[in-house]
Amino acid sequence: MDCCIPNPVKHRLHQLRSLMHEQNLHALLLSDKQNIYYYSGFAGDDSLLLIGQRQTWLLSDGRFIAQAAAEAPEAEFICKKTGQSHFALLLEICQEQHVQILGFEGESFSYNQWQLLQKLLTEKHAELKLKEAGALPLQPRLCKDAGEQLALQKCGEIADKSLIDIMPLLAVGVSEQKIAWALEQAMHENGGQGLAFPTIVAAGPNSAKPHAIPSDYRLQDGDFVTLDFGAVYMHYCGDCTRTFIIGQPRPEQLAAYQLVKKAQELALEQIKPGMTAGQADKLARDVIAEGGLGEYFSHSLGHGVGLNIHEAPTLRTGSEVILQPGQIVTVEPGVYLPEAGFGLRIEDSCLVTEKGLVPLTNFPKKLQIIQI
Repeated sequence: MDCCIPNPVKHRLHQLRSLMHEQNLHALLLSDKQNIYYYSGFAGDDSLLLIGQRQTWLLSDGRFIAQAAAEAPEAEFICKKTGQSHFALLLEICQEQHVQILGFEGESFSYNQWQLLQKLLTEKHAELKLKEAGALPLQPRLCKDAGEQLALQKCGEIADKSLIDIMPLLAVGVSEQKIAWALEQAMHENGGQGLAFPTIVAAGPNSAKPHAIPSDYRLQDGDFVTLDFGAVYMHYCGDCTRTFIIGQPRPEQLAAYQLVKKAQELALEQIKPGMTAGQADKLARDVIAEGGLGEYFSHSLGHGVGLNIHEAPTLRTGSEVILQPGQIVTVEPGVYLPEAGFGLRIEDSCLVTEKGLVPLTNFPKKLQIIQI
């Protein structure tokens, strides 16, 4: 999908190296699998990526020689010997390249790995300073290039088609689990290459739980049914939510649905680049608060999506992060009323453009009443 850019990995490495230079890092060690893929193209396991100011090394073992040659031509593959650790190999390269300050990813670097590396540094009398790199590797990932946007658009198409496919299954007596399994199968049949996250199907009282796990609960007359799901396509994650009603809604259900739909539509219309993520969140949150259900909107308005299902930026109260063209974010207001026995959410993944948001999912959001 990255065919729209002649060499996306080379461009990403150039961006990252500029940031490394600003932080005075001689090299940067990547251990997060998604970051390794982003900066090399390599999708295998049990590997490390070492990025110097002019060269990149992929540290792995003999299982991945052919895969690395095909997927990561910008990186030199270094195969560790039998019984050798990745970190022993890492120190050899750092010493050969005279690396003095090595950045690492604090969030994906375990305590055990830290201890092992410190032990090796002591044993080798190596003069290597370790520096936590923070969010540095994530900064170039904030705005998606043309190939990434195409992959995420495909995720949206898969979501739309899959919802159409499983609509006949929404009926009284059908379990949440059966619907979830059918939805996952539909995503695979429509081109999905995996699940972006565990599928949520939440009906009746379970719809008041934002992250409900599909159960053997069977749909009943008067139930809201919330489906939150997403496929992986070319390593990228889709995210979409729709809520339906079985039979005729009660007045309070219809009012709540119309309020959430109004909040989402306003946010989709008014969110623009240059706005802060906090301001974006406030647009929808104010609508729901004015409708009297503000205390039941218990999560942020949305989050970035990409190689991970949750990425920066997060559209949350008070965030000063500036929205930029090329970012892809979800817009997903919802309300959850356990005492009333229902909840609902409406969500689209959206591309931030110069003019505003473009939804990547287009399944209708008018409340669909499932006749019984």
